[in-house]
Amino acid sequence: MDRYAPLLASLDLGTGRIRAVAIDLKGRILAEAAEPTPTHVPQAGFAEYHPHELWQTVAKVLSRLTQATKGLGTIRGFATGSMGEAGVLVDAGGKELGPIIAWYCARTVPDGQALRASLGDDYIFRTSGVTTSHSFGLSKILWWRRNHPEILGRARYWLNMADWVAFRLTGEARTDFTLASRTNALDLLRLDWANELLEKLAIDPRLFAPLIANGAVVGRVHKAGAAETGLPEGLPVSAGGHDHMISTVAADINQPGILLDSMGTAEGLILANDRPIFDDRLRIGGYQQSVLTLAAPRYELMCGLTTSGGAIEWFRRQAGGVDYDSLIAEAQAIPPGSYGTCFLPQLRGGDQPYPNPHARGAFIGITGDSSRGAMFRSVLEGLCLHTRLELDHLSALPGVNPVTRIRAIGGGTRNDLMMKIKASVYGRPLEVTALSEATCLSAAILGGLGAGVFSSVQEALSQMAEGLGEAHVVEPEPIWMERYEELYRTVYTQLPLALAPTHDALAAFRHHA
Repeated sequence: MDRYAPLLASLDLGTGRIRAVAIDLKGRILAEAAEPTPTHVPQAGFAEYHPHELWQTVAKVLSRLTQATKGLGTIRGFATGSMGEAGVLVDAGGKELGPIIAWYCARTVPDGQALRASLGDDYIFRTSGVTTSHSFGLSKILWWRRNHPEILGRARYWLNMADWVAFRLTGEARTDFTLASRTNALDLLRLDWANELLEKLAIDPRLFAPLIANGAVVGRVHKAGAAETGLPEGLPVSAGGHDHMISTVAADINQPGILLDSMGTAEGLILANDRPIFDDRLRIGGYQQSVLTLAAPRYELMCGLTTSGGAIEWFRRQAGGVDYDSLIAEAQAIPPGSYGTCFLPQLRGGDQPYPNPHARGAFIGITGDSSRGAMFRSVLEGLCLHTRLELDHLSALPGVNPVTRIRAIGGGTRNDLMMKIKASVYGRPLEVTALSEATCLSAAILGGLGAGVFSSVQEALSQMAEGLGEAHVVEPEPIWMERYEELYRTVYTQLPLALAPTHDALAAFRHHA
């Protein structure tokens, strides 16, 4: 290998693990390192990260990565993707002021409720483009003020996780737009911090770092950052972003109307749009939106299932731990519709368009002749039919670009039967790619943009085609399409109405329909 060959490196600071990769300019992963994300649970429902411990883990992962790249080439660019709603307070000297509240931690529920009561969910939605949530950065800042006002008073910046990694490496505080979208404090129309909203809460807007585009240079690795991680001193560090959102870069979802179906334990549907949406049905339906800024702002609408691969694994465990190949073979022998057995996938509450934490999953239509294969096929069908319900409701909103293409990524794409079912439920071809490590690859591309290795995302994707892999097309089955259309109309558009969060919310939804 040429030790002077240009490489790109990236970090994915995720909920379960911290992973780093180094790639060549063809998109091939040449080195990698990973460690579990050190997480503390001080009491039931709470979760936090300790900044010193977390940084030591990040430094360890990067040090192992840079050691592994010796002789393979020279790292020319770097960026980080991260979880969305966790953040850390730092003082004017750059010192972290307390634990990092995990994005899913329940301690901030009262603060989210107080925020909603104080300003109104409608006002917050029409400013930030997303409903009020205790998980977002603003509620976490309010928690600090309620519980430790003296600490908040010493804070210079609130930094999201990817911002914080860049800050530790360069000493420069910047925030990209995808992570800003997860704070409830971004004015989505103005693409700036929501000064009016923050003033109503008596929060200094300067607590939030200056906004920059994804792929723009935050700063360069300083001497201490290089010593701790092995990254070259002077290396340009670019803005990465929220892991789900930036994964669209490597997946090549860069035109309005292209849907990314990311299939893992949970399933995320991300639809590129050319404008933000402020229709109340988006808020009531629990949909999310974000903005990714490259050459121009690109808005992303998001929905999904909290249990997709998780529901499949749940069934496999209940079936005695039988292997997936056996279950899939049994399901393939069953006709579409699973002999009338239907599965509602609300194993962790109701998802869009009827969010409801009290909703529950169910099998219906079971008879004494229902086999394991029929029930497993109904799980696959129920998951696909519910994502169509979410997508249809989203697509019906004014201002949402029509879906022109659907691209599927993630571990769930290895289930060929499910891909055929999904194509038939959607009634259109699926572009299925074996793309792995979408967050790391996307962050590496953003690092390459900032370093000047690539002039555009399209240039990067063209050069990296070999490493990113080609998509293959799965066509719908016409006979299956007819059966699934019938099931969709008679079952899957009807039963979820009973799962609406409240009578008032359902009435409001219908009023706007």
